[in-house]
Amino acid sequence: MMLPKLEKVPLIYSSSITVKREITPYMDYPWHYHPEHEIIFVEKSYGIRFMGNHIGNFSNGDLMFISSNLPHVWRNDQDFYQGNKELFVDVYVIHFRENAFKEGFFDLPELTHIKRLFHHGQQGVFMRPGEDHKRISTLVKEVALSSGFNRLVLFLKTLDAIANTEEYDLLSSPGYINSVNLADAERINVVMDFVMKHYSEDVNTEKVAALSNLTETSFCRYFKAKTHKTFSQFLNEIRILNACKLLVNSHMTITEICYNTGYNNISHFNREFKSITGLTAKEYAKKFLKEDI
Repeated sequence: MMLPKLEKVPLIYSSSITVKREITPYMDYPWHYHPEHEIIFVEKSYGIRFMGNHIGNFSNGDLMFISSNLPHVWRNDQDFYQGNKELFVDVYVIHFRENAFKEGFFDLPELTHIKRLFHHGQQGVFMRPGEDHKRISTLVKEVALSSGFNRLVLFLKTLDAIANTEEYDLLSSPGYINSVNLADAERINVVMDFVMKHYSEDVNTEKVAALSNLTETSFCRYFKAKTHKTFSQFLNEIRILNACKLLVNSHMTITEICYNTGYNNISHFNREFKSITGLTAKEYAKKFLKEDI
């Protein structure tokens, strides 16, 4: 994935945790990481989620636990940046450091399940929709509305609920290592922004290399070294994720979707779609009850 920036989360010395609710026109922060653990609940928004070496779509209700130093970012679809006032972001975020609590606190035998959650969070823990998801998202909002001792109690209840649920998926690959060189962050974010805006066009490595002030050969080597993916793999994942959205949310045919996501060959589109999703486009559409493709 893209190389992230180190984010410094503001400390509030009167609290062991930092809680915020943000209502904004769109998500505009870069690919980043920080030493705090994070709980994030996306009440309203949609787009593409990047986490470690995972890329996936997100929508209303996205609920995650992310352990410290795992790079991540949520990027809205392009229609959020067109001034449409009906589209906006409503998100709750909780940050905390383990050392904000007494040393050894999370080593207590009653908290071994939470310690295990911190380990799972190194891959990013995605809470699947269900009863546990409803309960945890409600707790997150209650934490944001509370203060003092009551906030701390609700926060620990939230951690307990996340650690006890079995309705979750781990997103990034096991053993993912964040090897960060902060000097590269701006260059990689430029590439990311360009692809998100132009994936449906004729995007080639020569054009993107020029944005990075590198030769094409140097850029390909650089991108693979920093992201553990070839640029072609990254571009195809972005295109297919957008194709998935169109299959579910539009009345386009599969052929129309192929050409609207940057492919000029239906065989190539079908091959990449099956490789990335594990399903054919028709199977994917049927899975999500799309009957008019």
